[in-house]
This record gives sequence, C-alpha cells and structure tokens, in this order.
Amino acid sequence: MKKPLNIIKWTLIIAYLLFITYFISSKSKTLVCTEVNVTVTDSLTNRFVTSDEIKMSVLNVYPKLYGSLIKDLDFEGIEAIVKKNPAIQSCRIHSNAKGIVNIEVQQYKPIIRVFSGSASFYFDEAGNKIPISNKFNVSTLVVNGTIPIKPDELLYLAKFIKNDPFWDAQIEQIYIRRDNVYLLAPRVGEHIILLGPPVDIEQKFKNLKAFYQQLDPKLWNEYKIINLKFKNQVVCSRNPL
Repeated sequence: MKKPLNIIKWTLIIAYLLFITYFISSKSKTLVCTEVNVTVTDSLTNRFVTSDEIKMSVLNVYPKLYGSLIKDLDFEGIEAIVKKNPAIQSCRIHSNAKGIVNIEVQQYKPIIRVFSGSASFYFDEAGNKIPISNKFNVSTLVVNGTIPIKPDELLYLAKFIKNDPFWDAQIEQIYIRRDNVYLLAPRVGEHIILLGPPVDIEQKFKNLKAFYQQLDPKLWNEYKIINLKFKNQVVCSRNPL
C-alpha cells in the first residue's frame, strides 16, 4: 500500500512542477517593464553617481523601456550604457515577476588623488583612473610631482599606507621628484620624510616607526627632514633654533 501512495505523491509533485514551469514561462512572454530600480551598492562610502543619474542615462537611450516586453529588452545594451560612466566598476541587471528591472552598480574605490599639471584624477588599487566629481570628494592620500607612467610602485606604497592604521592616520601627501625620489608629508609634525626610491618600503617604515616611538610627539617639530634613503638608517636634520 505504501508504494502506490509514494508513486501517486511523486506524480502529483511532478505534475505541479510542470504546471508552475509552464505558467511562469507563459507569463514571462507577456510580462512588461513597469519600473527601473537602480541601486548603488556602495553609496554610503562613494557618491560619484546617483541612482537617478544612472536611471536617466538608461532611459535617454531606451526611452520606450516602460511598457516593453521584458523578454525583448537588451540587457547587455543597458549594461553597456551604465558602464560607460567612468566611475562604475561593475553592473548587474535582472528583472522580477512584477516587471521591475533592477540595476545594481558598484563604483570604483579611490585610493589616491593625483595632481599632475592642470589635471586631477583618482586612482583605485588596480590603477584605474577615476575622474573628479564636482559633487563629491574622497578623502585619500594626495600625490603630486612627476607621476610615473606605470604607477605600480606608487600604488604599492599607497596601499601599504592605507592598510596600516598608524600610517593611514599620519601620512597625508606624497611628492615624487623627477629622479624618482619620494617625499612624504605627515599630518603630525612639521618635518618632511625623505623616503627615497620606493623600494624596501616595509623596512623603511619600520625604521621610521621605531624612530617615532623613541620621541615624544611634541618633539617631532624639532626636525626638518627625516631621511630614510640609507639602508637600515634614519638620518635626521633639525630645524634651526
């Protein structure tokens, strides 16, 4: 008796699933776009773009989006329009059973702001250029001077500083000379840190931290230059009295 009941139960389940699949498939063929909902997933930290701006950029290219059949929408084309914005790193588009087209975007995350001649822009960790926004400024390290064509060393240094809470709070500016010597401007103290070429960065900062820890922060202003160019040495020059 048990076996026939199991057969009947599974037959009903399969029939129900087939019906639901057919129903959904039939409905999806006539489902129309009723709304476009844009979510900027990292809007609390970066505000280069707004949901309304993304939505309008899509509707300007696809003015007849509302009322169009979902099955006929060019999702790849919509994604391409969204990603034309240089602040957008990624985009995901999907629709639901109510005909709402959901667009989720994520912005690039700046790590430094570069001033090069009359130009200014951001770099993210991967070296992608992000244009400056008139509406929003990101608090990042400032970099100026002779910006290298390949910024790998610069980005490595910036990431090292950002990922260390002490240095992230202490270093506010990087200046690069033409001979590829890096100088750092701290937030606390009136001295300049002469890093030299961006090599052996971890050891140089380790030496600098050891030097700082030996002094009362009130005494940091007594120094004009803290030179880290020489291996395993910290050479200082004092401000004139």
